Amino acid sequence: MTNKMKLTVKPGKRSRVYVYLDEEYKASVDATFWYSERWSSLEEIEEAEAQEMLLAIDERRAFDSLLDLLSRRMHTRLELSRKLSQKYSKEAVEAALSKAQELSLLNDAAFAETYAEELSRVKHYAAPRIRMALLEKGVDRETAENVLLGLDKDDKKSIIVLLQTKYRNQLADEKGKRRAVNGLLRMGYSYSDIFSALDAYREETEEF
Repeated sequence: MTNKMKLTVKPGKRSRVYVYLDEEYKASVDATFWYSERWSSLEEIEEAEAQEMLLAIDERRAFDSLLDLLSRRMHTRLELSRKLSQKYSKEAVEAALSKAQELSLLNDAAFAETYAEELSRVKHYAAPRIRMALLEKGVDRETAENVLLGLDKDDKKSIIVLLQTKYRNQLADEKGKRRAVNGLLRMGYSYSDIFSALDAYREETEEF
């Protein structure tokens, strides 16, 4: 004879329900999901079905968390996987990601374009630094390269703008100049572009 467990639910906060098995709390989930599922009409449940139920609840919660993350900003699939894996099982995370993919909620190419433009326009990163940032976010190399090709970026001109603004007060002595060069290197600019821009900036300032 198969042992069955007592299944009960109690109302929770913000339209959620708390699920109990044999009076032991197991999970919480939104009431809309719970009352749309077959388990809501049961008073007893077998262990195998209980495990299926808890996995379904976990998948629902993972997908809700995914939607919450996407409501704040765009994410790559890898970013979402990393964040969701901190709270949910591997099975639940994969189910949530698959559902999001089916609903066309994931678009790594669109993310890459937006993020690359932000890094270029706001942080003034050079192409190598942008490429590294995209790869770290989980964008594949081919997509990253295509996005970089689409950026209208003149590294030497970008460096000159930075020398005129961010590093303007650091160029009076060699120590400050070294700090500026190191900062530009961290932003992904090459030595040749940096020193070419420094020469152009020096010539420009000497004219006044």
